[in-house]
Amino acid sequence: MLDVAVGSVENRQIGLVRKDCQEQGIVRIGAVADSYHAVKSHQSSSGVWCYDNFTEVGSNSTGLVKSDTHDREKNCIVWPINHYLGLNRHPKVIEASIEALKQFGTGCGTSAMSGGHSSLHKLAEKRLAAWLGKEAAILFPTGYSANVGAISALAKGPSCFILFDRECHASIIDGVKLSGAKFLPFKHNDPIDLARKLNKFASQYENVLVVVESVYSMTGEEACLREITELKERYDFLLFVDEAHSFGLHTERTLCTKFGLTDKVDFVMTTLSKSTASIGGVIATTNAFKTLLQVEANAYLFQAAIPPSDVAAIMAAMDVIEDTPELLSSLWSKVSYMRTKLTELGFDIGSGTSPIIPVFIRDSDTLLRMGQDMYDDGVFTTSVAYPVVKHSEVRFRFILNESHSYEQIDRTLAVLERLGKKYGVVAS
Repeated sequence: MLDVAVGSVENRQIGLVRKDCQEQGIVRIGAVADSYHAVKSHQSSSGVWCYDNFTEVGSNSTGLVKSDTHDREKNCIVWPINHYLGLNRHPKVIEASIEALKQFGTGCGTSAMSGGHSSLHKLAEKRLAAWLGKEAAILFPTGYSANVGAISALAKGPSCFILFDRECHASIIDGVKLSGAKFLPFKHNDPIDLARKLNKFASQYENVLVVVESVYSMTGEEACLREITELKERYDFLLFVDEAHSFGLHTERTLCTKFGLTDKVDFVMTTLSKSTASIGGVIATTNAFKTLLQVEANAYLFQAAIPPSDVAAIMAAMDVIEDTPELLSSLWSKVSYMRTKLTELGFDIGSGTSPIIPVFIRDSDTLLRMGQDMYDDGVFTTSVAYPVVKHSEVRFRFILNESHSYEQIDRTLAVLERLGKKYGVVAS
């Protein structure tokens, strides 16, 4: 087991445990697991372990937050949830899911390729293709499997080269690694570095795939989509854009469409667990590329399809978004309000513009202790630490939903102000 002092175990970043084990010659997987569990146990007993917290009755803007690693529970304002429009609690979405459950049953029982799709799935694919501005769409069981499955299928083998933003989601990076293609990250949100790498490598490969997110999940920053698509005039590559954190949050439905760039993007991906408050992932593209993904993406071929009730929830959520445009204006007003107030209080929230609002702490010990105090004060979010982000960029992530009230925002701001001053994150 890992040999570290109790004090350092208590405040240890869990992502460093395997590295520490390697440095101490601990390689047997059972011993590595024991070391992880020792750190978790120490942090749980001191109250700073937050990664087993859960809401008693599911996702909402508030709720009773509990943990199965300690006996504490607290009514909290809840901030880690990606249901940007709060539609998981919308009566029309719930009713549609219930009715589909009665009509279609609980699950599909097999993959789409083996006959697991229903008429609901086919309707959803057509509708999502229209929303995403492409001629075809293919449903995957999750957003994670959509990225892993599509990227690993599209860029197979030595004739392919993948360039991806270094802050892309783990599902993208896992798909890249699984593809067997040569790959290289480029500097975050830096079209100049991307151009430099395209200039050096693009001519060496038959197929080049560039992968970015429209909005980055850890910072809330928008990608430089215009500049990236302009590079297609100089270099031959396919462009894959993950719209997980922008889909459904604009009247144009995606950032690619909002900026008039959809025709220059070859693959538009989104998850269906965020604005549409369900589960699943989708890739929108041409009919030909859809067929390729059907027959080569293992995550599509060998994974049971999305349950029909969840597909019904997706389409009902799309109905609500279409019929209730004021949801979007309300969300963006709250985003502007909270971002402005945090900046006025002196917090570092980066340069993002989206409902994902990071509050940079930049010290791991402070992050853990401040997170514990926030929970005690009735504010629940998760600590984002290494290896998800760099050691110097640890942060809290607040995900603002339309269902959050201004009173809840103000209450959270007051707690952050007090704790920020207590821990020296902002000036007293």
